[in-house]
Amino acid sequence: MNSPPPEHRRVKITTDIQSNSSAKLQHLGTSHPFIRQVDILFPSSDILESALCKLSTRYAECQVKLADVVHSSGPFADYYSQPQRCFAMLSNDVHGDDVWCIDPRGLLTLLVTKDTYERLGLVGRRLPFKAHKDYFVIRLPLQKNAESVANVARRNEALKAWDARREREGLGAWNVVYNFDESTLPGLMFSKSQVREVVCQMTKSNDVHIPLPSLRHHPSTSQTKAQPSISDGQQPANDDDVEDWNLEMAELFEWVGMASLGSQRLKANDRVDPYVALYEYPSPSHVGNITRLRWSGLIGSTFLQSVIDIALATMKTLPAPDSGMIKPFVAITAHSCSTSPVTYIPPSPSTSDGPTRLARVDGEDTWCLFATSGAGEAQGIDFALVESLGQYDTRWG
Repeated sequence: MNSPPPEHRRVKITTDIQSNSSAKLQHLGTSHPFIRQVDILFPSSDILESALCKLSTRYAECQVKLADVVHSSGPFADYYSQPQRCFAMLSNDVHGDDVWCIDPRGLLTLLVTKDTYERLGLVGRRLPFKAHKDYFVIRLPLQKNAESVANVARRNEALKAWDARREREGLGAWNVVYNFDESTLPGLMFSKSQVREVVCQMTKSNDVHIPLPSLRHHPSTSQTKAQPSISDGQQPANDDDVEDWNLEMAELFEWVGMASLGSQRLKANDRVDPYVALYEYPSPSHVGNITRLRWSGLIGSTFLQSVIDIALATMKTLPAPDSGMIKPFVAITAHSCSTSPVTYIPPSPSTSDGPTRLARVDGEDTWCLFATSGAGEAQGIDFALVESLGQYDTRWG
């Protein structure tokens, strides 16, 4: 029996050395509005644990009618005029192929089948993927005065008709999850919300091999400016330095993944049969203890950014290690909600509303930031950021 080939993944690695104000890091959290899990890994440190373990957030679950949510005459519309609230909502129905989300920009994105699209009568675009041309994406700004009165009335009537059709078909109101930064929300539509607390879960592993990281720029870039590189598995001919760099990055992030899973292969006393499992940890390394922190649930972009900022700022305060000891570092991994039609918001304003993607359970939008204190007295950080996308996502073309 022939197994299907694995799905193609695209990987992008960005590095920066002695960075003090990287725009990439300043917008890393706010660019990802629908995160379902965040993991932080570091050599065990009471200071880092104390700073991060107390962080918590929350999200809520409820049922809503989409037309009620977006109706411009209700109090809910005023909520979008205050960006600091960073509200985000995602449909969470297990039945049907239609999904939608409202991201912190106040933009409603619908990803619907051809049948739903034709019934709605709203203007959208067909997905640009040959295997999924029967899906359409519709983007509707919800802020006041963003559209003409006629367009708003047409939109509201179309969504009301959609809600009514769902009632007739036995689907009822939409199951949704949403997050917010303030305790007060317009109460009428969300009075039956169930609030879920997202708290930190901590685990530790003792006596494991921990790499002594030494990050560097991609060989094709200058030593003074970070430059992203996309790894397709194709190496430039006769470029040993590039091949070594790619191997270093692969080994480092493989270690992060295995450490996040609590793999026994990292144990200093691991004696597994090489015919069963074969793994080489990065070199040089040191035996020590590691701490893993995890937050699971719908995680808001502002909370995620605060976790990143606190982790990096606290890491920079840790004392410098003695020669041969473990250099302080943090590895932050975030997994997006793959069933959302939006997982990424461009950090700078643009003429487009962002990339188009196919929302699906087996999709992928994951990134991992590995950061360590830079050398010298500049108080900067060295970091490598790896981003991985599944198929059917136009972010990188």
